[in-house]
Amino acid sequence: MSSVSAGNAAKALEFKNSGNVCIKEQNFPQAVEFYSKAIELDDRQSIYLSNRAFAHLKLDNFQSALEDCDKSLELDPKNIKGYHRRGLAYVGLLQFNKARNDLRIVLKAKPNEPTALRALDMCEKFVRAERFKKAISGSDSEDKVNVCATLNLSSFDAYNDIKKYSGPKLEIEQLKDENGNPAGARVTNMSQEFVSSLVNDVFLKAINLPKQYAAAIISHAERLFREEPAVVELNNVRMPEQQISVCGDTHGQFYDVLNIFQKFGKVTENHTYLFNGDFVDRGSWSCEVAFLFYCLKILHPKKIFLNRGNHETDNMNKIYGFEDECKHKYSPRIFDMFSKSFESLPLATVINSKYLVMHGGLSSDSSVTLEDFKKIERFSQPPREGPFMELLWSDPQVADGLGPSQRGLGYAFGPDVTAKFLSDNNLAKIFRSHEVRMSGVEFEHNKKLVTVFSAPNYCDAQGNLGGVIHVVPGQGTIGRNGNDDEDLIIDTFEAVKHPDIKPMAYSNGGLGF
Repeated sequence: MSSVSAGNAAKALEFKNSGNVCIKEQNFPQAVEFYSKAIELDDRQSIYLSNRAFAHLKLDNFQSALEDCDKSLELDPKNIKGYHRRGLAYVGLLQFNKARNDLRIVLKAKPNEPTALRALDMCEKFVRAERFKKAISGSDSEDKVNVCATLNLSSFDAYNDIKKYSGPKLEIEQLKDENGNPAGARVTNMSQEFVSSLVNDVFLKAINLPKQYAAAIISHAERLFREEPAVVELNNVRMPEQQISVCGDTHGQFYDVLNIFQKFGKVTENHTYLFNGDFVDRGSWSCEVAFLFYCLKILHPKKIFLNRGNHETDNMNKIYGFEDECKHKYSPRIFDMFSKSFESLPLATVINSKYLVMHGGLSSDSSVTLEDFKKIERFSQPPREGPFMELLWSDPQVADGLGPSQRGLGYAFGPDVTAKFLSDNNLAKIFRSHEVRMSGVEFEHNKKLVTVFSAPNYCDAQGNLGGVIHVVPGQGTIGRNGNDDEDLIIDTFEAVKHPDIKPMAYSNGGLGF
């Protein structure tokens, strides 16, 4: 920290005020830029750092937020906002004991601060749950019973919701194992008529499925996911009439998902869809999105595919709203079934032996190959390090080599890392998602990597377009939306109207601020 001229201090204050305006306009990337300029000119101001930390929190850059808060509190140990934002950064980094310490400091100064109260309550629940798990299992690696594969339909007989339900009817078969014990459910009459009625007569009228129906759908879909490999392989090279459409994050934005199908076509024998993770959390129709995808999976098991994202995990669902939404609309048991089904989702997809599609990014270990991805034991919550986690969490960076992740999980990997992996594995491009791109689709790393994000006007705030990548061998449109590949068509779309329900409307989690 050095002395600052009066001129630089005044200019820094202007940049800080411009950052505050960007926060009000929910333009968080621009806010980070303005606060950074302020800090470059005047690094003595604790508030500049804690303000930038807030913008980083809004961008899920939890590690960067944590570092800013540490520096902010070094400058001013009484900066309550610094403690508050550091506590939320620890929540995002899943370090709940550390989060509790900071949040308690906040609540000592401001006993009724609502976001701190919610975050502390959630941290207490996490810590208690972890202690309980260790107490009954003796370790952190307790295997959960597969509640999808052991589902007993008769356990839902006490519910009256099915008697009151007037929507489309499902016929469900109780599966049993060789000993006659309940072994999940199979839907026997899934049809396009059911799916259409489910959308129009149930979900668009804000009606929930009967819990027995919900459980049967999840159980059936989970079994289909479990039978797929860790890396799915799709191919339409010799079938030019068959299109494969790759979509990125949809985050519970049900009305925008419906718009994707309306705009680009439904799932059919000639139209395959791959949704590349993060279809739940944030948006307040995550249940509807998940049930729609699962019903389509049952109806067209070889024509719709779901890669796992970092939000198809328990910790993210607790923080970002899906668990609370699921419990509000259905029950804790239905959430537990969704959780188990997420553990069965594939981690990546290869299209035409040419394009690798995964949610996050590449491994930090340069020796890891596509064959290693195929060998990952995926039926669990992801670890905090290694290729499994990095496929869900890592992001590209402009510079070559590896860098620290602003999120605090995974790594940032450069164009040289991408080029080497593609060359070593005889691939042409990587498709990934995981980050908002204002244009919906963005070509990066010398056009060897493409980020596709399919939640337009993300969280009703970002103003971004949604994007879709269509794989159409020999029929692509070069030059459109940055495309340089004759086998691809890049489409974008705007957000559509939806009922006035805010993102994370059901969330009691710590990051609903």
